[in-house]
Amino acid sequence: MVRRGQSRREAGAEELTMSWKNIPSKCAALGLAALCAVGAVADDAKLRHEGVATCASSLCHGSSQPLKAYDSALQNEYTTWSQFDPHSNAYKVLRNKQSQEIARRMGIGPAHEAPACLACHSDAVPAAQRGVKFQLDDGVGCESCHGGSEKWLATHYQSPRIPRSEHLANGLVPLEKPEVLASTCLGCHVGDQNRYANHRMMAAGHPRLVFELDTYLELWRTSGGREHYRKKAPTNHSALWVKGLVDSSRRQLNLIEQHGAGRMGPIPDFGVFACHSCHRDLRLTAFGGSSALGIAPGDLRWQDAHLLVLRRVAVALQLGSRTELDRAVVALQKAAHGDSSSLRVALTQTRTALSSVEQQMGSVAWSAAQMNTVAQALTDASRRGEFPDPAAAEQAAMGMVVMLAGLKLDQGKKAEINRLFDDLRDDNAFDQRRFVKWMSVLGTRN
Repeated sequence: MVRRGQSRREAGAEELTMSWKNIPSKCAALGLAALCAVGAVADDAKLRHEGVATCASSLCHGSSQPLKAYDSALQNEYTTWSQFDPHSNAYKVLRNKQSQEIARRMGIGPAHEAPACLACHSDAVPAAQRGVKFQLDDGVGCESCHGGSEKWLATHYQSPRIPRSEHLANGLVPLEKPEVLASTCLGCHVGDQNRYANHRMMAAGHPRLVFELDTYLELWRTSGGREHYRKKAPTNHSALWVKGLVDSSRRQLNLIEQHGAGRMGPIPDFGVFACHSCHRDLRLTAFGGSSALGIAPGDLRWQDAHLLVLRRVAVALQLGSRTELDRAVVALQKAAHGDSSSLRVALTQTRTALSSVEQQMGSVAWSAAQMNTVAQALTDASRRGEFPDPAAAEQAAMGMVVMLAGLKLDQGKKAEINRLFDDLRDDNAFDQRRFVKWMSVLGTRN
């Protein structure tokens, strides 16, 4: 996969293995889209999904090389998807030994037939919505993200004669909108009311989920060393990064509310807690809390990796009411050890703070000075121990690289970036001192 320290064409196919933090290493056997899920996906407004084969013509999206007939499409998207996009393998990995063993331990039948797994490893629409060329084993295909094509497939290329607004009205998903794009990706990669990587799944062997919207979109867009789509406008990576943090945090709050204390019986589902609240070597003298987070040794922490990074960004850029989010995150963690009433109050306060941050995001110009300020804030927070486990450290590291890329400093720091992510490769070998060292090196302007 493509590293943020490389040019887009320099990357090449070997990048599918990712040397700077093998982000999908925890998901390698299950694919980039890996997420066993609970329940069924939305019925996509009952639109029929015609299948990826309907896009595969060489005159549509199946060309072996980019074409110039349309400004909005490369016309080789199907070819790129089938050869280089990890989503095309999402169903196939359900048949491998690791996936079958996970399903066996969970007692849900074969993984490639279990609705809990198909919900994110395939385009799992009901049988009544499957066209004649639809195949479940195509994995996460075009319509998984672009929506059922029944009403727009035959005409979506006839622009501008048929306006895009008509296609959108007929079910085409407007992925050019950041909020829609984030919602589409996060449904599987973080979870929603129907899809959730619970503690039982992870105990059975499912990898811990790792996702950051901007980084993963860029890795996906250029995997295999070739672009997956034609850019219509430059991407503001910094703004998309913060949008991803906000939406991921909001999703996590929803999961806490749905599966936290009192929601699934007297014991909550431990999947909503930070894994490394418990999964640490008990021989370590440093097991436990962080005074900077208001957490005492032995306390359980909600899954808060995105929130921990976002709160530092919000303070650095003065988004929201100064330290509103900062205070809300600490209160939310304290509520993990209170009653259901205090948790509801803390969730409401955190959602309000997130909305306040989101409302002010549009005013951020993402100047060099602002990106430097955020990078320094991430470095300082690292030194204070505010990213105390691999999940939080990953998010902070990816954010640092987004800032370096925006400042055009990533090329000159590729070796240091690689060392940082090499040290984050193995959760069990996480050393906060080394993490702080490399974050400090990257945060130094020279």
